[in-house]
Amino acid sequence: MTATTAVWEGTAQVRRSYATLVEHYTAMTVSYRRFPGLQQELETFLGSLPDGPVLDLGCGAGRDAQLTAATGRTVILADVTLELLTVTAARLGTRSAVCGDALALPLRSDRFAGIIASGVLLHLPKPYTAAALAGIRRTLMPGGKALVSMKHGGQDGWRSTDDFPAPRWFTYFAPAEFADVCRAVGLRVTQLDKSARKDWFTATTVRP
Repeated sequence: MTATTAVWEGTAQVRRSYATLVEHYTAMTVSYRRFPGLQQELETFLGSLPDGPVLDLGCGAGRDAQLTAATGRTVILADVTLELLTVTAARLGTRSAVCGDALALPLRSDRFAGIIASGVLLHLPKPYTAAALAGIRRTLMPGGKALVSMKHGGQDGWRSTDDFPAPRWFTYFAPAEFADVCRAVGLRVTQLDKSARKDWFTATTVRP
């Protein structure tokens, strides 16, 4: 399985779920109010990057892309849900947006100084995680960094909540287990932090 050939049929359901709740999801996630500590984590990450553009992979409502642009960096939006991506790109006033699957990124290699993948890879089953991370590594420039946020401590499977009443797949990793997958695809893990946001953790990785 490689980043260019991996396909997961469940992605279609994840896409439909986000497409049906675009306005609700945007209102829920467009600011950092519900996500304590996340803005500071991202600001620290962005400040550590070499020169070059940043990819917001799974950009959702564009919260992180907006923060990135405010630092003066060029940011590319990417999301698998066209309906959400269209609304977000219009709101941010940008044409730098790509609709694509994290398992087959339609982006050239060695391009990005940084990649933000906030709560996106957890919507893929574990057997596909390495393929998605290999795609991140491929599109990073040498010395580029990725900040990936994941969840720990739960049971993998489809779930919906009162906040998001449509089914999404969730995969949970122990932080050390996720770090091992990063290393296996050639990403060096420089930082692994459990978040103040309940069951979240972040991995900061570098392409050597």
